[in-house]
Amino acid sequence: PPPLLHPAPGKQREEKKTALSKVVIRRLPPCLTREQLEEQLHPLPAHDYFEFCTADPSLYPHLYSRAYINFRNPEDILLFRDRFDGYVFIDNKGLEYPAVVEFAPFQKISKKKLKKKDAKAGSIEDDPEYRKFLESYCADEEKICANPEILLGEIEAKTRELIARRTTPLLEYIKNRKLEKQRIREEKREERRRREFEKKRLREEEKRKRREEERRKRKEVEKQKKISEKEIRIKLLKKPEKGDELASEKHKEKGEEADIEENKWDKSPGSGSIKSKSLESSLKERKEK
Repeated sequence: PPPLLHPAPGKQREEKKTALSKVVIRRLPPCLTREQLEEQLHPLPAHDYFEFCTADPSLYPHLYSRAYINFRNPEDILLFRDRFDGYVFIDNKGLEYPAVVEFAPFQKISKKKLKKKDAKAGSIEDDPEYRKFLESYCADEEKICANPEILLGEIEAKTRELIARRTTPLLEYIKNRKLEKQRIREEKREERRRREFEKKRLREEEKRKRREEERRKRKEVEKQKKISEKEIRIKLLKKPEKGDELASEKHKEKGEEADIEENKWDKSPGSGSIKSKSLESSLKERKEK
């Protein structure tokens, strides 16, 4: 923790230390500017260091500004403490911020070093390399103005030289590698197309086979239907066999016997109508058969 301005009594150290001179004033309003602080601290005692730090938004909600001051006279520190320790600063919103004055934990201050004047500043005209450059530049201008054909020849020579230098083993290797990668990509693309075409062909073949199978099944069903209808017609057109004739005759005889018995038992006057009805119904059944 930073040393307090009110040292505890009875603590004496044998070793003599340098007097503390750097003070920090904390808990200032976050929106306070350096100019506003200097205006409120005026008149400020003699000092050789003044640093103002604005509030850090990452420390929200503890947003406070602070200022570091290094006084030349230690006696001014006590006067400054008595004046501004607990002094209430008011921001533009009307909020109150009581300040805290204490010694800074780090007492060293950054010294402003004066930049040494460069000895070579303004001496480019005397530089031998610059003079040599000017001479060669002026000579080139004279050549250009004197003979354009020579300049054109030099440009062509330089162009040929650049083209010749452009092809090197490394460039050839890079070029061949690029071509090889391109060839591999083309082969993969062609293989992918071929597989897709083969899959499409197989799908079409399966669809065709399914259609043919369905068509064949429909034909089989129609054929079986026609055969069954034909067999039914043949059975209807065929004459009944001997066994069937005998069975029908027996059935007729049984029906006649039953009618005779009914005639015997029915002697009432209304029995004639019942008999006639039963005979008619039996005749209808025989006709239907």
